[in-house]
Amino acid sequence: MEQPKWECVLDAKAGLGEVPFWFEDEQALYWIDGFRPSLNRTTFGKTIADTQTREWLTPEEIGSFVLCKQRDMAVVSLETGIFSLNMTTGATKKLNEATYDVTNHQYNDGRCDPAGRFWVGTRRRLGAKAPDGSGFFYRMDDRGLVPVIDDITMANGIAWSPDGKTMYVADRPKWQITAFDFNVKDGTVSNRRKFCTVPAGYIPDGAAVDSEGGYWLAYYRSGLIVRFKPNGELDRELKAPTMLPTMIAFGGPDLKTMFVTTSVVDPMKPDAPREPNAGAIFRCDVGAKGIPEHRYAFL
Repeated sequence: MEQPKWECVLDAKAGLGEVPFWFEDEQALYWIDGFRPSLNRTTFGKTIADTQTREWLTPEEIGSFVLCKQRDMAVVSLETGIFSLNMTTGATKKLNEATYDVTNHQYNDGRCDPAGRFWVGTRRRLGAKAPDGSGFFYRMDDRGLVPVIDDITMANGIAWSPDGKTMYVADRPKWQITAFDFNVKDGTVSNRRKFCTVPAGYIPDGAAVDSEGGYWLAYYRSGLIVRFKPNGELDRELKAPTMLPTMIAFGGPDLKTMFVTTSVVDPMKPDAPREPNAGAIFRCDVGAKGIPEHRYAFL
């Protein structure tokens, strides 16, 4: 197992730090705290003292977000639907009602595909009685919000290959990553198949793809970050900075810096001892280069 030299760049103390998104135009890292709940923007100076963070509070628990091609706008998935967020005024506006029973499900991981469509999945609420596989990954564009991928319990790990032809998703109960052939032109998926398996008990969380097509995945509660080759073979295993890494993103001027968000609280074990750096954001050089994130094109 590799032991990277992680640097704590922001002691955010995020209850549920998630969805790091590097915005090249601003050289800034966007991320969420699902429990506060808030969307945040952090810029890094030459020293930790120069780091600055701006916060946008959201009216409901936030699961994911994407930045828009329209300046100073974001789309956020909240508990009761999909909203736009005006980052100049802080105002939110509901774009789509949630298409699920809000007592059983809520939105979780989400990301834009290469054509600028927003894909967002659901997870079962803690304590809910909804059966495994009762959730979806939805596609949102100018055609509305449409369920596309079924049989989802805990939506995570969404990413695309560098050429956009392969889509990946993770789902905790199956202990595997699923791949699809992806049609960038019309946003459809086909050829659903197993990409790789994860050890039982290792929780697949957020993911990112590097410029060589490697699929990087955070194992929540297991303190690991792993890389799979494009053929699904396990390639690297890194010790994460905490036991609760949630997602990784590549950023920095050359996209060669890996950022990792973490959580203070494990919702399944709220009384568990907390690590000193839990909830912080970390970075290091892992010898890989990322690909630029896509922005939403339909607002």
